[in-house]
Amino acid sequence: MSPDLRFGVIGWPLGHTLSPAFQQAALDALGVPAVYRAVPTPPEDVEARVREARRGEWRGFNVTIPHKLRVAELVDWRTPAAERLATVNTVDARDGRLIGDNTDVEGFARALTEHGDFDPSGRRAVLLGAGGAGRAVAWALADLGVEHLTLANRRRERADALAAALAGQPLAVTSCGLADSVLPREVRYADLLVNATSLGMAGGPDSQAAPLPLPWLHDGLFVCDIVYRPAETPLLAHAQSIGCRVLGGLEMLVLQGAASLERWLGRPAPVGTMMVAARHALAASGA
Repeated sequence: MSPDLRFGVIGWPLGHTLSPAFQQAALDALGVPAVYRAVPTPPEDVEARVREARRGEWRGFNVTIPHKLRVAELVDWRTPAAERLATVNTVDARDGRLIGDNTDVEGFARALTEHGDFDPSGRRAVLLGAGGAGRAVAWALADLGVEHLTLANRRRERADALAAALAGQPLAVTSCGLADSVLPREVRYADLLVNATSLGMAGGPDSQAAPLPLPWLHDGLFVCDIVYRPAETPLLAHAQSIGCRVLGGLEMLVLQGAASLERWLGRPAPVGTMMVAARHALAASGA
């Protein structure tokens, strides 16, 4: 019997995605007659995917780099989470109407608190990277009550823009460049360090690089790297070696996907099943 529902993930390129492995495992565990697959989508084909969803060919799909901003412009309605981030990573197609949502904030917040067992409320945090992923992490930390957030980005103006977007939130924000002299001091006094850059990512611009000089780390830091391939990045390896508690990016990936599934199906996602499937798929990929 062929599946009744179709789900997927669009992006360009998509060779790295683990989403089909854990989303299909979840659908199967729930007994939902559906298929979830990766759909490599170059920029010129994004509107075609949206038209397919309007015609009912997709019940929903996830969106990854580089299409989150463009899809946000094409949906009929955006949730408050998608509005706040100005990006969409989840599309819910219902009767020809497309709802754009963003589950990255929820995914990071749950990963940090539930799997990292770290409460950032009242703490000082340093966030490296102010792109799409960095924006989600910053808003999650604001929601979780961080007291002071330092935003560092290669291009200082992007960190400044994110700091401006956070104006009005009940936290102090400092923005700087990754090479600015203020950053080592901010790391020294921080309780939490989050890498939201691609440095250290397998297949990225520099898979052996750390996003900052490793001697800056101290054993009082909780270190989170949202890169999930490899499972242990150079940053996490060094952090563990000096006694830091650490969290990789796989938990955020799975939990944002679980939140998407819950939007589509209106029922709890089998997170444990999804996590096991994701870990197996990551190990099978050699990461």
